[in-house]
Amino acid sequence: MPDSSRLITLLTDFGLEDHFVGVMKGVIAGIAPRARVVDITHEVQPFQVGQARYLLGESWRYFPARTIHVVVVDPGVGSERRGLLVEAGGQVFIGPDNGVLSDVLALPKAKVRELANRKLWLAKVSATFHGRDVFAPVAAHLAAGVTPAKAGKLITDARRLPVPAPVRTGKRFWTGEVLHVDRFGNLITNLAAAEFPELGRRRVVLKVGYELIEGLSPSYASAAPGAVVAVLGSGGTIEIAINQGRADRKLGVGAGSPVDLELV
Repeated sequence: MPDSSRLITLLTDFGLEDHFVGVMKGVIAGIAPRARVVDITHEVQPFQVGQARYLLGESWRYFPARTIHVVVVDPGVGSERRGLLVEAGGQVFIGPDNGVLSDVLALPKAKVRELANRKLWLAKVSATFHGRDVFAPVAAHLAAGVTPAKAGKLITDARRLPVPAPVRTGKRFWTGEVLHVDRFGNLITNLAAAEFPELGRRRVVLKVGYELIEGLSPSYASAAPGAVVAVLGSGGTIEIAINQGRADRKLGVGAGSPVDLELV
């Protein structure tokens, strides 16, 4: 018997000023009225596929098995780009084939389908709002008991964006980058603690913009208000922050900016 109270998450760049998010929820309610809907965020910067990819990667593992994740950051809407359904990690992911699902595509035993069954879409599909007309209704039909196999055929050529990994530039030197700037102005990097076991044994020196930061602090509040601090964030990567301030503005850097790491 289908679980009609299945969980659906939404992650978009639609913001909350317009009707887009509410309409997607209305479509879901009309097809699967008992489905539960959780907003991950709708504040992705417009068209920033990489940011949406990062936020999905930081979120999906904290949801129960069989959750359906709908990701709509879609600068190619209305073009020939495909829609995808990915079964991976015990969950389901729905979104455009533009690289936003790259990380889940790389999970073991991921099954990828092209969204091709128009019976699961709204009857009239616009060229500008596939979140409403394609992605939301497919998610709702899955929540109502339709199997993923009904969405379309399996494919093997979904688009994948490269993984932004730190580059070793010397015996004790690496260059990473800022992956994301959160709403507090914290600079979240791709310098992951798991990749640098020496972090606990050797002194760390970071260079971000023109700022040199020595050592990792246990928390944001370890520094005086207004001071720059480097910490290990909740996602397991190094973050550059300003206690009660915005590191992005003070340091003049943002997503994609280089971050140099030295282990002394």
